[in-house]
Amino acid sequence: MEFGIKTKGMYDIMRSIDKLAKGIDPQELNRWAKTIETLAKKSCNDKFNDITLRSLDKELDLSIKDRKSAGCLVKAIEINLPLMPLYTQGVFTKLANDLRQAKFNA
Repeated sequence: MEFGIKTKGMYDIMRSIDKLAKGIDPQELNRWAKTIETLAKKSCNDKFNDITLRSLDKELDLSIKDRKSAGCLVKAIEINLPLMPLYTQGVFTKLANDLRQAKFNA
């Protein structure tokens, strides 16, 4: 019976901690923003660009038309959340919560 962490496992853990310390990777954020936008547009049958989600360096740029579009975006985030790295999950969890609480003009 063995106890402890194998050297390779420890290396992976240290690499993950290092990534967290540096913050979110802009390329990773961009990839997930595109993935979520594509799924939201598809699920809402968005033909008029009512949903736009872009990554600008380490920030998100968002444009939605109405509550329905926001709902599609939240659903797309929820579907993809378990697939994301932990730090990226935090960003998109915050975005989904903000969208759920947003007020829209009638």
